[in-house]
Amino acid sequence: MSATRVLVVEDDPSVRGLLHTLLSAEGYDVVTASDGLAGLVKAAATKPALMLLDLMMPDLGGVRVLEQVRDNPVLVDTPVIVVTGKVDAVQGMRDLLGESSVFVKPFAVAELLARVAEVTGGPEGGQ
Repeated sequence: MSATRVLVVEDDPSVRGLLHTLLSAEGYDVVTASDGLAGLVKAAATKPALMLLDLMMPDLGGVRVLEQVRDNPVLVDTPVIVVTGKVDAVQGMRDLLGESSVFVKPFAVAELLARVAEVTGGPEGGQ
């Protein structure tokens, strides 16, 4: 069985690199995108088991990415976990995605990894 694929959509290279390193170390197949548009293209191409999504990005922000994921029949069932520094958007995202699927930077690594495992079934539990 192949490793569970997780797509990280994050414009900050240090955060994107950190998430890639953490998830890879856990055994996930990690694909990254540095902006929202690239994230949508990679999501359609790779059909990840989970998308980790930043909200504040140039070009296409995370809210628009989420809307387009939900409007795309191929991606509509893709679970999304938001990881953001945009504090004023947190409650709206929690209302939309659920309390446990929104993390504020700086986030607790163990809590994020536990939520990723819960959503995906773990590094070997998905597609």
